[in-house]
Amino acid sequence: MRLSSQSSQFVFNLPANFVPPEVLNSYTPILDKNWIQYENVIDYLNSTIKAVSFPGISFELPMQYLIRGKERQYKPAKNIQDIVGHDITITFASVDADINYWIVFDIVSKHYLDVDNLYLNPFTITAVDIHRDGIYRIIFKEIILKNLSDNKFDYAQQKISSKEFTMTFHFNFYEVEFLLDRSKVLELGTVPQIIQKI
Repeated sequence: MRLSSQSSQFVFNLPANFVPPEVLNSYTPILDKNWIQYENVIDYLNSTIKAVSFPGISFELPMQYLIRGKERQYKPAKNIQDIVGHDITITFASVDADINYWIVFDIVSKHYLDVDNLYLNPFTITAVDIHRDGIYRIIFKEIILKNLSDNKFDYAQQKISSKEFTMTFHFNFYEVEFLLDRSKVLELGTVPQIIQKI
């Protein structure tokens, strides 16, 4: 295996039940009229996803003053789930006269008005290798829609250029699972084990 900085091999799709039925029914005629080659709205939205951000780790250190004003800091005692940021941002390519933006706008509005479901179903990011085998999976749980960026209508923007918008979610819990087993890592029995198990 060669060392590589390539980091774009991942799979992320919005869950199938992310789009309410009324949105599916109302926007399907638009997809048909514009000859968009997807069977449903959720596949269309997933095809326009460009990037997903995972929050980093950050925590504040408790501080105590010692004699003569010396500051001394300590490792905090926060829950491990809370030292990671709790916002994930999905970047979409705005396409087809911003149709996907307004579909997402409608979805956000309906989720906000949904009083029966407090959270969305879990989201999953799966990293894959060159053989498309899953290496690890990040699962976000108890998700709440938090933000949708603005959309600019600009008469001066006549040339073809990339246009994006973002949608931000808050999550309460996350899990990281490593998926490769021995059969997927090495298929040659004579190769010595070079990575120790923990």
